[in-house]
Amino acid sequence: MTYPDAIAQLGAARRFGMKLGLDPMLGLAARLGHPEERLRFVHLAGSNGKGSTAAFCESCLRAAGGRVGLYTSPHLVSIRERIQVDREPISEAAFAEGMTAVRAATEGEPTFFELMTALALWYFAREKVGWVVWETGLGGRLDATNIVRPAVSILTTISFEHTQYLGTRLEEIAREKAGILKPGVAAVSGVEEGVAREVIAAESRRLGAPLHEVDADVPVEDLGLHDGRQWARLAGRAYELGLIGGHQVRNAACAVAALRLLPDPPGEEAIVRGLASVSWPGRFQIVAESPPVVLDGAHNLGAMRTLLATWRDFLASRGLAGRPAHLLFGAVTEKDVAGMAGLLLPHVGRVSLVRLGSDRSADPTELVRHFPGIPHEVLDSLGAFRPDPERPVLVTGSLFLVGEMLARRSGAENDLRLNEQLERPATPP
Repeated sequence: MTYPDAIAQLGAARRFGMKLGLDPMLGLAARLGHPEERLRFVHLAGSNGKGSTAAFCESCLRAAGGRVGLYTSPHLVSIRERIQVDREPISEAAFAEGMTAVRAATEGEPTFFELMTALALWYFAREKVGWVVWETGLGGRLDATNIVRPAVSILTTISFEHTQYLGTRLEEIAREKAGILKPGVAAVSGVEEGVAREVIAAESRRLGAPLHEVDADVPVEDLGLHDGRQWARLAGRAYELGLIGGHQVRNAACAVAALRLLPDPPGEEAIVRGLASVSWPGRFQIVAESPPVVLDGAHNLGAMRTLLATWRDFLASRGLAGRPAHLLFGAVTEKDVAGMAGLLLPHVGRVSLVRLGSDRSADPTELVRHFPGIPHEVLDSLGAFRPDPERPVLVTGSLFLVGEMLARRSGAENDLRLNEQLERPATPP
């Protein structure tokens, strides 16, 4: 099949929705010849922070000279971003070849995520990577990624999310995410929430999985921004981080602690270089300086609180403390738009509201009511956005919005058109 054919196949698979459970994925992996058995994994789960933590892990492993696979979700511009080797997305040709092999091995009707996970395993095995940094999609225990036995597991944070699948209580969500823990496999946890932390500790004891906790076992300290760079003290040593924000200190701590538990851990020099050189698009990404323009895909209350704490520090470091922002905002309908807007209001002097290139987009004319008293405009398209030269600019509310901005900047609008096949509402079979 061609690359557009492969995208169409994935779009069609969305109509089968989400099916939590490992049996279909185990069967598909078996028919592909068990590529996961030829790979070594760092497996990550969590509510927020797992993408950045995965990026730290990948960067340090690559700095050590290894060939590293990275599997994450969602993507910003191209679906190929989800499957990378040495931070190069899988090519269109390899994507189509791999999807042909995966579809030939399928029985029944696999889900979108099962197909993508099988494709990632096929590709990483073909490329003979030394390590795979492997991020869960949803939850952990029944997530398609959980068919692997990793060298180390990482749990970043636990908060309320996907309650229809993971449970309505924090301890239920923690138990689902702790499902990536394996007997005898060491784990690192950055979880601070009391009840969730207790669940993870209990599960690690039950499985005999040695647990290393940030703070208790891995001392961390946020050293703040200096000359536009984030600094952190991890287990007594100061490190420069390539990602901005106090929350990235804990993410880096999770990554470093996990890497040091590997059978052949990267050396200190590789960790120093890897932490400093890491990049993760769409997460407090500074794309212009005058005025400063920041893109961040925060789309829930926890992520928005984290973003705004970083935003305050960022403005202060630029001599712009307290300066009201020009906000470009878009969101999908199922998110807590009122809650996010309430957090943003004290920081905003002007707001531009836009419809996302997704059928799930909230109507920008309806979003206006969430920003009372703020000068606003409703844009027909993202191309109509003109930053206020007198204000710092913050673009947030959705990864879709950040992806569209990045696609426009890089001329990758064709990827967005292909994404439309993936984002149409799933229809039951």
